[in-house]
Amino acid sequence: MPLWQPTPPEGASEYSHRIIRTPAAAAIKAIATSVDPCGCTTHFLNNRTTPCEGQGNCEACRLGFSGRWHGYLGALLADTLEHVIFEYTACAASTFANYYEHHKTLRMCAFRAIRPSGRANGRVVIQTHTADAQKWRLPDPPDLMLVLCHVWGIATKNVTPSRNNRVPPPDLKVAPDPGDGRNRATQHRK
Repeated sequence: MPLWQPTPPEGASEYSHRIIRTPAAAAIKAIATSVDPCGCTTHFLNNRTTPCEGQGNCEACRLGFSGRWHGYLGALLADTLEHVIFEYTACAASTFANYYEHHKTLRMCAFRAIRPSGRANGRVVIQTHTADAQKWRLPDPPDLMLVLCHVWGIATKNVTPSRNNRVPPPDLKVAPDPGDGRNRATQHRK
């Protein structure tokens, strides 16, 4: 006889968060579930974002690909209640940095992200305020570093869990995909 449960076991959806960016024609309205800001320099290589592994260790840097910083935070979409990972650029980061400096957390930061120009590569403007804690019950934040390492196919053995105090999943050993930017056979040559 199966052991029926009304909800999945703890940690079953660890990596099911969709990564979203601000669309060109619509606004994103969400509430941050993350406590701390999280980000890193990335490269766009082979039609996907990959993390920069630092000068001397990064194949994309050696090939001359430019890097851009991207920030990530867990967010609950206000209209659908989907728990996602919101990606933002360095230009939009100052709004979250100011909120974090004032409140010492991003959790419960309600935000609206738009592209005023209506273009897919237009500047992102973010407006914030504190969500009503009586109205919203937020899920636990995703462990961004572990989720992003999973997405990027990086072993998580040496990744320090973020402040949400959950036990990290077992070490993931993901082989590079043929389309992965770290696979030398598929990289663009100068």
